[in-house]
Amino acid sequence: MKTLLSIIGGSCALAISPVIQAQIEIPAAEKKAVTSNSVVFYGVLDAGVTFANNEGGHGNVKLDTGVMEPNRWGVKGVEDLGGGLSAVFQLESSFNLDDGSLSSQGTLFDRVAMIGLANSYGQVTMGTQYDLINDYVTPFNISATASGYASHQGDFDRIAGNAIQRSIKFASADFDGLTFGALYSFADKSRHSSGHDSEDTGSGTAWNIGAHYVRGPFSAGVSYMRMNTPRGPQAIGPYQSLGLTQFLGQPTFVIDAESGERVALHNMAIDSQKIFAGGVAYDIGRLTVMANFADIVFRGYGQVSDMRLMEVGGRYHVSAALDGTLGYQRMHIEGTKANQVSLGLDYHMSKRSDLYVSADYRRASRGVNGVVGNSFAPSSNSAQGLLRVGMRHMF
Repeated sequence: MKTLLSIIGGSCALAISPVIQAQIEIPAAEKKAVTSNSVVFYGVLDAGVTFANNEGGHGNVKLDTGVMEPNRWGVKGVEDLGGGLSAVFQLESSFNLDDGSLSSQGTLFDRVAMIGLANSYGQVTMGTQYDLINDYVTPFNISATASGYASHQGDFDRIAGNAIQRSIKFASADFDGLTFGALYSFADKSRHSSGHDSEDTGSGTAWNIGAHYVRGPFSAGVSYMRMNTPRGPQAIGPYQSLGLTQFLGQPTFVIDAESGERVALHNMAIDSQKIFAGGVAYDIGRLTVMANFADIVFRGYGQVSDMRLMEVGGRYHVSAALDGTLGYQRMHIEGTKANQVSLGLDYHMSKRSDLYVSADYRRASRGVNGVVGNSFAPSSNSAQGLLRVGMRHMF
């Protein structure tokens, strides 16, 4: 422990080179200026109070943490090996601020645990790391800037920012505004299927490509990803995420024999999930307008289902300290649809601390239970609204 604290304490004045800084997967607000040999400690804390107007037929108010951004801490570093080559590493763990527990039980570094080599052309890293949807498309998720609950419902397009285990990844340097990459994830052969809906089944292989381009006020990103037999952290739960009672011809929940309540199936054992996503943005003075889309194809149980998402919105810099964001998103899946509007105001008390208020309203097709985010149970009808006041600190 003393050794770790010594490393952290001695790293504060160090800096990473611009090429490596651009590639290590840390949000811009968390990046620290360091030298070509360094270790940096960083993190994000987020907490607030949220009111839901209808959760299973009743209103609910609760302390909810890690909403605008996941609560996390991490260590990242770089070592100059000479000849333009550097070694890089990063460890990042998420946790629950309300009780201090790990977000992923039994997994300390659930977000990033990677090591690799980098030069002026880019870097190759191995381990648990963010996918290329996070790198190239997530920055265009405008509704999530308004409200942390407003990342595309269910996050089936992985736009909320997701890590993938057992992966090797290439991410290029910036070539006149163009960056690109590729990722491959190996199958988890440590787990074996013991049933069609088993939580013990390991995920299969996955691969991902993408690119991002910036020119003046214009920017765009695109990514394609295929996951085979997604299980564990990649598994899907259409009832708690979308309010769907049927998916791929299968029920999405079971009835508890004692309470009579619906118990969502968290691991629907599908065969594959394909994601094609992209986004664009344009700066007009104080206003940034954005749009993004996603097409997700699920295969399983002998059936195919296609989810389509579209989102538009903008962020306006009211002043140096105040930002306002408005986003609208529309979703279609299995003959149902849903519309959601999200509004947020963010007041920056400093470069590292801010207060925010956000509001979300979602209405789904008749017969579908409305739900916003994953912190509350679905509504007893097709609509649900949330109002939140929160605080965030970055270090």
